[in-house]
Amino acid sequence: MSASSPAVPALRSELGFELARHAKLLHVLKGRLASRAPAGMDYAAVGLLVNLARCGPRRQGELAEVAVLDPSTTSRYVTQLVRAGLVERQADPDDGRAVQLMASTGGERLAADLTTYREELIRDLLDGWSEPDLTSLLTLIRRLNDRLDELRPSHQPATPPPDASDPSTEQEL
Repeated sequence: MSASSPAVPALRSELGFELARHAKLLHVLKGRLASRAPAGMDYAAVGLLVNLARCGPRRQGELAEVAVLDPSTTSRYVTQLVRAGLVERQADPDDGRAVQLMASTGGERLAADLTTYREELIRDLLDGWSEPDLTSLLTLIRRLNDRLDELRPSHQPATPPPDASDPSTEQEL
């Protein structure tokens, strides 16, 4: 079917509906994941922790950019993480005047536990899918996310996970 096919507008309309439905259902999944976050902590703060544990130390501005959060929101979440002892501040080795954030040992442990739980949920959701279907889904969702990422005002290409073939290294929800 070509891009000029009469069916394309109907498919795009149905796709729009399914993408909106998907976003709502991801909210349900996030709620399930949030139940594992420490009491009183925003789940989005835990997402920053998982990012630090996966990618290593970052400056707060870099973390905000990667997480697609504004700097003030990131600051609030980082404060929660530091107070909980899950994130530590350290001097930036490239610029001693700057500060980097890094997951503490307890933060690394929590991030690993949450990542394992997320992977179990996703494994259960996709149970019975064939390898070709999983590969197709990954390829298409990555392609869609890359295009959506281009809509960001300060778009920079996403950094691929350390091992793009390893789904456990994907971004948190």
